[in-house]
Amino acid sequence: MSFKSITNFMHSPKTGRDALEYSIQAALQWGAHLHVVAAGVDSTDPGFYYAGAQATAVQTNLEFAQSNALEIEKIVRTRLDAEDITWDVETVTLMATGLEPFLADHMRFFDLAILPLPYGYARTHIDIAAFEACLFGADIPVIVVPDAATLQAPKSRILVAWDNGSEALIAARASLPIAKAVELTDITIIDPSHAGSDRSDPGGRLAQLLARSGANVEINVTAKLRSSVAEQILQRATETDAELIVMGAYGHSRLKEAVLGGVTRSMMQHSTVPVFLAR
Repeated sequence: MSFKSITNFMHSPKTGRDALEYSIQAALQWGAHLHVVAAGVDSTDPGFYYAGAQATAVQTNLEFAQSNALEIEKIVRTRLDAEDITWDVETVTLMATGLEPFLADHMRFFDLAILPLPYGYARTHIDIAAFEACLFGADIPVIVVPDAATLQAPKSRILVAWDNGSEALIAARASLPIAKAVELTDITIIDPSHAGSDRSDPGGRLAQLLARSGANVEINVTAKLRSSVAEQILQRATETDAELIVMGAYGHSRLKEAVLGGVTRSMMQHSTVPVFLAR
């Protein structure tokens, strides 16, 4: 399998450009089709307005959202017209309450979503909702891209954060198209369990799985330091010039509310390297 159908979501003319650029470079590198959703999101809370002003406010906000969607569409079309890839843009106007159901259904027909870092600086509830809808609702892999990150899909080195858990294994398997294409896949293990099934050979079975699929693999085992696990993963990625971090999405959707584990959430907030997640 390879990633031949990539999707990207933009809801503002002023943000999300880095994720769009990364999406374009990934489509070029992998020979994939790029689908961009240009969304105007109406965040009107009808209960906030008093009765006489409600209809006017709702109409004004809806028109603003529609105008926003058209502006994003124009930006995306202008940018993609300059690239030699197959692409399309879908322009939609949505109420904020309908965003997650729409994306959960819409995005499941793609191989991979590429989005901005959801909890980073200047992010909004819309970025978080889009990320959670793709990962927990559509159930597709997601690459999150920090602002000002490298605009090139990985070619040289990726880092797989491994703890012998099922979530990490799902992510490693899902990233195989990338692992096979890069020069080196670094399996990084922090403080491996002494009671785990692979305690005598940490990461060995994963390395075998990836190698049999065509990846060039090395294993790095390190002790837990005083810094957090997320900080250690990011430090290792930075020191080795890893172009992508692969990790399991430790979390779940509970009563339509996504709940992320501490390491996952920290990476989604602070990572300076693009992160690949799957569940």
